[in-house]
Amino acid sequence: MNMMDRLFYILLCVSVLASCSKHHDIEPSPYSPEDTEFNSLIQSYLGASFTSEITKVSVGDDNVTVSGHYSGQGMFLVAEVPPYMDLLRLDEPLTAIPQSSPAMEIHASGDGKDFTLTLDRKVMTDDGISYDRILSKWAVMESGEDGRHIVSAARYADEVPLERKLSPVPLKNKKGIGGVSNNAFVSDFDDLDVGSATLNMYVTGFTYLTPVTGTIAHEYGGRTYYFDENYLKSNLDAVLLKAGKRDMAVAAILLVQPASAAADPQLGDLLMNDGCSGGTLTLPDMTSAEAVNCFAAIVDFLAERYTREDGKYGRIAQWIVMNEVDIASSWANIGNHPELVFTDYYIKILRIVNNIVRQYDDTAETFVSMSHSWTGLSGDYPVLSMLQTINRMGKMEGDYRWALAYHSYAGDLLNPRCWECPWSTFSMDTHFVTFKNLEVLNKWIYMPENMYLGMHKRSVWLSEAGINSRSYSEQDLQEQAAGWAYAWKKINALDGIDGIQWHNWFDNVGDGSGALLGLRKYNDNEYKGEAKPVWYLYQASGTGNEDQAFNPYLSIIGIDDWDIIQTVQ
Repeated sequence: MNMMDRLFYILLCVSVLASCSKHHDIEPSPYSPEDTEFNSLIQSYLGASFTSEITKVSVGDDNVTVSGHYSGQGMFLVAEVPPYMDLLRLDEPLTAIPQSSPAMEIHASGDGKDFTLTLDRKVMTDDGISYDRILSKWAVMESGEDGRHIVSAARYADEVPLERKLSPVPLKNKKGIGGVSNNAFVSDFDDLDVGSATLNMYVTGFTYLTPVTGTIAHEYGGRTYYFDENYLKSNLDAVLLKAGKRDMAVAAILLVQPASAAADPQLGDLLMNDGCSGGTLTLPDMTSAEAVNCFAAIVDFLAERYTREDGKYGRIAQWIVMNEVDIASSWANIGNHPELVFTDYYIKILRIVNNIVRQYDDTAETFVSMSHSWTGLSGDYPVLSMLQTINRMGKMEGDYRWALAYHSYAGDLLNPRCWECPWSTFSMDTHFVTFKNLEVLNKWIYMPENMYLGMHKRSVWLSEAGINSRSYSEQDLQEQAAGWAYAWKKINALDGIDGIQWHNWFDNVGDGSGALLGLRKYNDNEYKGEAKPVWYLYQASGTGNEDQAFNPYLSIIGIDDWDIIQTVQ
């Protein structure tokens, strides 16, 4: 279904629901009562004011130190909440300190008390896992006759031990290629002078719970996991090493497939959330210690392998967590959940990746992956409200260097005339942010409330975005090139947009709806990856030949010059 059909379908559904509401006083909820209640709890939590506080969490090589303040009348304790538990519906935390421990005074009155707790970094769970507390968050709870109540926001680790000291991989320009692979056209890295790339990592395609021939063992949390060495060398190492020779910044896209597509069905079952009801991709299960440990082990293995000082296997500079999670039913399927419940679940995964990766590379960022939705829908949830929740939750629970991997396709994916998109306006509540109105995203990313610690701009990669050619006719190929000329002039002029990773390198039937998004034609026996006109325009982008190459496309767009940046209302 293309974008225009999808929007028509959404409008039709809204119309039908409005009509139905005239005949029914109460519409049945699409969510379970438990989910509805949990969504309300998260909403209340985000708006709560607390009198107690966890002020800092520091993780060392062997210890975790939790500091804070508690105030009020009663008995207080510090609760540890691992990712497989939910703070707001907590029956029993992993650890509650003190119970009889003298580490902190547990009676408070009036002004309250400051406290500092130092604990072992590893703790054995009931499942026999040597759990790493680097993944936990911590909260103050009050204990009374009616049970325990949360009296502070939770907090994740502010500091983690750094095993390596790596220099960052800066973007040498704004041009990149998305979904790179090891093929005969790697010379494009030089010919197009690209500064970045994304690399798909289907982690369920090369990870095993039991050893098979040709696997590498990796111990984590008292469990051993196994990784297909030939797959790693052929599909990941090879392209990373070639990118590294050219000083390209490469972002890994961590992807989890349903169990039916996993190389090891047993591992697939472990990682797949029980609520998964279909879709191409899912999110890793966050409901058991075994599943969390498995996913954390995969991230730990990849981070350790691809952040070596000697670069033996290549370098991953950034980490994109899943794909277009706002279109959850297709790309992050864990079943049907309210937006806050789903976003809270995704945040747990972001935090796991962030805290593990930071041990190996403190210059890397953890990217949130979103489609081109803003306040509108291209899938299940609007992007803007999800980002607001991620941002707000981060401010409450300890800010971290999350960044944005945004997919700024045109509203109608098949239309190369991206400057015409009717759903992309220059208002902060626009339905979509596309190449036409990137100014909206540029303004949003510079707002102090959206910055890391209120002062550092978060990175923005257009990590999957491109222009379609409707066919291989000369007119359609020229319109694709014109769309890129327009898009590049926006991207290059906006400082908040750090780069684009063009999707797709080659035309690909997997893009669906007949889209031909490639810089090159199909890499098959018929077309042999032939460069399209847009390839040559991409090559000229950012060079001294740019205007000479771009100016012939002004007439197609219907403008006199490239003064196209708009003011956002």
